[in-house]
Amino acid sequence: MQDDRIDPAAALDAIVERVRTTHDAVGREFPYVADPQTGEWTTTPDGNWCGGHWIGLLHLASDRLSGEPANQLRAAARDHTERMDEYMPRESMFCGMNFRYAGFGGYDRTGDRSLFGLGLTGADAMVEYYHEGARQIPLGELAIKGPDEFRGPESDHGPSGAQIGAVDNIYTALPVLWRAYDETGDPTFRDVAVSHADRHLDWYVRADGSTWHHAVFDPETGELERQYNELARSDETCWARGQGWNVAGLCRAYTETGAQRYLDALELTVGYYRDNSPADEVPYWDFAVSGADEPRDTSAAALVAYGLLGLDPRDESVADLRAYGRTVLASLVDDYLVTDPDAPNVGAVRHGCFNRPGDYAVDDELIWTTYYVARTLERVLDA
Repeated sequence: MQDDRIDPAAALDAIVERVRTTHDAVGREFPYVADPQTGEWTTTPDGNWCGGHWIGLLHLASDRLSGEPANQLRAAARDHTERMDEYMPRESMFCGMNFRYAGFGGYDRTGDRSLFGLGLTGADAMVEYYHEGARQIPLGELAIKGPDEFRGPESDHGPSGAQIGAVDNIYTALPVLWRAYDETGDPTFRDVAVSHADRHLDWYVRADGSTWHHAVFDPETGELERQYNELARSDETCWARGQGWNVAGLCRAYTETGAQRYLDALELTVGYYRDNSPADEVPYWDFAVSGADEPRDTSAAALVAYGLLGLDPRDESVADLRAYGRTVLASLVDDYLVTDPDAPNVGAVRHGCFNRPGDYAVDDELIWTTYYVARTLERVLDA
């Protein structure tokens, strides 16, 4: 059912135009973050941690276009998939997410069985990297593009990514496992996903509904050593996008299992998000900050809307959550999406904050924000 507060088709058409013009601008590169003043993209050659979002947008846009523009974007999606596949470290939580979008997501739109195989490769990688003692798929060894002090495999300011769990991971690593189980019936995929999701409830969800960013565990035993926040203001506060990843991941866990414990945690953490967000439901980068000098993070809101509007509309127990998801989406479209057809960056979603502590892309257009807003609009149109 469409939301009468927005025109989802017009909003999605604006994003498709942004995908088209971005492709023209970046060519074979992967867009990463865009300057809010010029609209120019910082790019990566391989997608870094989030290349699957761009590949997913290329597929989405090609489905809504026709003729040569559609053919160009389909060809670009294939090319970018090949290069991301070659680059992507298998020992990384991001492998699952990126291979789900490029693999299973590409297969769903094209019917290409090689892309189905790529999705299974991502699921196999997550099973292989799963730490049985910690019951976690670790952060892993991928050098995230960002400021010099941003954690990576050569980091000298913290433990190895092989012994760090992340709040993101309930979303980045698990959905590819749910899909692989649905496709194959192999219980290994389901069992790893459930085990990780249950540990997520123990290690990342606080009693007040806020979340931790990282959990460090003993590499031999898997026992929890400490929790800390890398991208929040402090260990006493809560990183907004981490809360968004948590919401999206819990939505999927509940949808796949129907387990009450995931719904309870979802309601608790959405409650914290609602209670600590401004009136327009788009939070500051950390829930403990506010004011004109502090950036918002539309990527956190996009993840919340995406997760909540992926819940089953036939399930009456989630009706209020879905309604809140529609409210968040309406705010993103009304106040943050550039819809002026004469604007050079029409289709941009403004005010994303990637890494405030590192002062990197703190008020920018972020490619993953665009992806989640676009996919949420698709969900509204398809409902």
